[in-house]
Amino acid sequence: MLPRSRAKLAFVSAVALVLIGSLAATITVARLSNSAKWVAHTYQVQLALNNVEFVLSEAARARLSYVSSGDEIYLASFDSANDQAAADLLNIRQLTMDNPRQQELCSQLETIVSRRIQVLRVAIDLRKTGNIDDAKQALFTRDNVVIAQEIDNVMQQMEREEGMLFQRRSRRSRTLFVIFLFIVGAAFVVAVAFLWIHYRLLLEELGAREKAEASAHRLSARVLRLQDEERRRLSRELHDGLGQNLVAAKLALSNLADSNPNDIVVADCLKLIDESLAEARTISYLLHPPLLDDIGIASAARWYLEGFSKRSGIEVSADIPDSDSRMPRAMELALFRVLQESLTNIHRHAKSSRAAVSLHLLKDRAVLRVRDYGQGIPRETLERFLHDGTHVGVGLAGMRERVAEQNGQFEILSDESGTAIEVGMPLSSNENAEDGQAAAFPRS
Repeated sequence: MLPRSRAKLAFVSAVALVLIGSLAATITVARLSNSAKWVAHTYQVQLALNNVEFVLSEAARARLSYVSSGDEIYLASFDSANDQAAADLLNIRQLTMDNPRQQELCSQLETIVSRRIQVLRVAIDLRKTGNIDDAKQALFTRDNVVIAQEIDNVMQQMEREEGMLFQRRSRRSRTLFVIFLFIVGAAFVVAVAFLWIHYRLLLEELGAREKAEASAHRLSARVLRLQDEERRRLSRELHDGLGQNLVAAKLALSNLADSNPNDIVVADCLKLIDESLAEARTISYLLHPPLLDDIGIASAARWYLEGFSKRSGIEVSADIPDSDSRMPRAMELALFRVLQESLTNIHRHAKSSRAAVSLHLLKDRAVLRVRDYGQGIPRETLERFLHDGTHVGVGLAGMRERVAEQNGQFEILSDESGTAIEVGMPLSSNENAEDGQAAAFPRS
């Protein structure tokens, strides 16, 4: 074949490949767009569920306010919340029309919500008659709390169902996106190969890929840092904002309880505020423990282990000696997040009744080891994670990313006797750890 003929054939082949690639990319983008709509649909369902919970709480508060004051302005608030709850339930039913399981749960939710509204309405009707019966109102309050728990259980089931759907749809979106990139990349590479510049473009592609990987690594590290900063900010807001408001409300209710010692509703509200205050403090400390900034990783870790053991019922043995020197703030935060995520995985997946945690400063590095005695990670899953980081949740991947950002080493061993995670982070030359406080970890 003449060179001119080969050139024409190469050009025509390149144009044909570009057209085929463009058509395939268009189809893939259309499917990807449809998949993205399903992902948005999941968020809409979750938002609607949150709205139902909010308006029911508004209805309960309106009933309490009306029973306490007799002011009919609260009746309008109650009726408005009732109407809004009905509208939100209808919205949820329409959003989940394609899911039989969600439709079944939606029917359960509608029935329970109707019961709760009926209990609140009966309490309001009793007050309308002028009969101020605190004992009956207390019974209505108790029934309302019980029904609210039933509603919460159904909503959790619906959220879990949507969560599973969201994961499947997210995986499909990622798969479609990868297919899209593959089609475009393949068409481009083959087309330029027919135009006799494949070698040059291959070098450019390799360079771009290396830059993309480096950029992705920097982006991932930045996302983790921003996440930690956001946790710190939320922790402060919970402690300084919500916590102070709850304390003020508690003081006001305490004065009211002193004036009305036999008022069961006030006593119940005071108890609920105490529980809310404790919960807000716990959430604030879990988001970002102040001990981590003020005293250091050793005290923060021991505090967290104590609270984790109480919350989960898992017996945790700790070997975390004090040290006179402090590690860099970023390193302490990374170690604490690894510890936090490791214990969360033990509680959720390991089915272990006990765990062991140790943290030591060696001469040139800090070593954290977390071990459980549960069922272990399946071998295939662990091998895939060690090979390419797939087939696991974001927890293990996030831990490895945090350790890599600090130039550390992340190791995980797992068998039928349990799982051990060991993290080693190098200390800078000016970090002087005492050898007397450090000991190597035994392998198990």
